[in-house]
Amino acid sequence: MSISIMKEIVCSILHVVGLRVASSSSSSNQGSPEASECRGSPSETYMEEFRSRTPSLRYISLRRATKQECSVCLTEFKPDSEINKLSCGHVFHKSCLEKWLKCWNITCPLCRNHMMISKEMEENNTCPM
Repeated sequence: MSISIMKEIVCSILHVVGLRVASSSSSSNQGSPEASECRGSPSETYMEEFRSRTPSLRYISLRRATKQECSVCLTEFKPDSEINKLSCGHVFHKSCLEKWLKCWNITCPLCRNHMMISKEMEENNTCPM
């Protein structure tokens, strides 16, 4: 049992880093949400909804006094960088965030808040937690 726990810990760490590891237990968990989460990529409809709800803008338009870097690729934003600002306030390069989404990561890479709040939540202005 302890080997199984260690294996899950290592797989979790690799997942956070962005690496996918095929596990023998995933075939027995095909019906679970975790197993289906790692397969394929989001539909184009989902990506289009994200793009429409989180429009990109130029970094210079944020008028930040200090320089900042993208937490996904760890490079500093240039004034003309195309970025997305999430509802939580975190800022990322548009291309970095779309790569993040294509791996079915639907939460902010930093704070893990959902990137797209449901329309009901937006209308009611309530916290998802």
